[in-house]
Amino acid sequence: MFRIAWDGRGLVGPRTGIGWYTHHLIRGFEALPEEWSADLYLNHSIADTFSSRVRPRVFTYANTVRLRGLWENMILPWALHRHPPDVWHSPLSVVPKKARFARVATIHDVAFLRFPHILPREYRKYWTKRIKDSCRNADLLIAVSEATRSDVLEFFRVDPNRVTVVHEAADPFYHSAPSPEEVESVRRKHNLPGDFFLFVGTLEPRKNLSFLLDVYEALHARREEVPTLAVAGGKGWLQSGIGERLSALGDKVRPLGYLERGDLRALYAASTLVMVPSLYEGFGLQAAEAMACGAVVLASDVSSLPEVVGEGGLLLPIDGAEPWVDKILELVDNPSEAERLRRAAGERARHFSWERAAVETLAAYRRAVDLCG
Repeated sequence: MFRIAWDGRGLVGPRTGIGWYTHHLIRGFEALPEEWSADLYLNHSIADTFSSRVRPRVFTYANTVRLRGLWENMILPWALHRHPPDVWHSPLSVVPKKARFARVATIHDVAFLRFPHILPREYRKYWTKRIKDSCRNADLLIAVSEATRSDVLEFFRVDPNRVTVVHEAADPFYHSAPSPEEVESVRRKHNLPGDFFLFVGTLEPRKNLSFLLDVYEALHARREEVPTLAVAGGKGWLQSGIGERLSALGDKVRPLGYLERGDLRALYAASTLVMVPSLYEGFGLQAAEAMACGAVVLASDVSSLPEVVGEGGLLLPIDGAEPWVDKILELVDNPSEAERLRRAAGERARHFSWERAAVETLAAYRRAVDLCG
């Protein structure tokens, strides 16, 4: 019986990307035929229900820097010493300094080093130290894309043999098509017309909404009647001026705020185009979700996006708006090409799955055990 210990704290509280990563990875493991069991380390109880092979171990603490450090540096090592696994895996990149078992950490991105000016100083400082500690203490690191692996090797000078790639995937929910009635209901709920462009992402500099607004303004300068731009995403950081730009565009742009996945699936499927103009993506989950819904995806040609989008969408540079305007008008005026891209998107999305991620992650665990000696 292979014994795993998972850092499950991403599952606690409002669900973010790392929380969904943890959830879907465990679900993927539950589908594996291999014999395994797992302790799931948490700082609060959770609503998720997993199989009997997953045993929650809850050590509660309030989410402050001091108490989080106490949990990670004292309580967790004590608990793992009492219940030693074959491997510890932290999607939050927390790795005990000393251990009698293999240690694995997932690194989702290093945007804080590639583009330090687009993140708050405290965030950069915290994550730089955390990833540096992981690189020093882990037996094996999992990067969620080849692009992220290259960044880890560049910035942290890690032995390449200690960094492996396991791609993420879209939530399986997005692979099931919404009914026409559901799509129409969601479209009306958000007061969207039949044709609309869609942007999805937290409003923070890395998602590059300011560039997309440049594109949209240039598009309007070229053609008076173009689809509405729907902007879905919660408020982030360092986005002064974005609210004013959105307001200045009036009813041409529809800010939707944070959307639950049911609404998001319907809008991906109904959209004319989904645009992903990011400066940097560790994996590119919005692109993967959109492709799973059969959307036409137009994405920037940076970091992991070429790796994820592949032939399932279109890739463009982000050094000027005009190539985006040209391609958008070409797709709007050529429905047959847009339909071809919808089919290609669905095919590309099936390349990534959480079942495959679980198989590859288990192989990474076994390799970490071998490296640990």
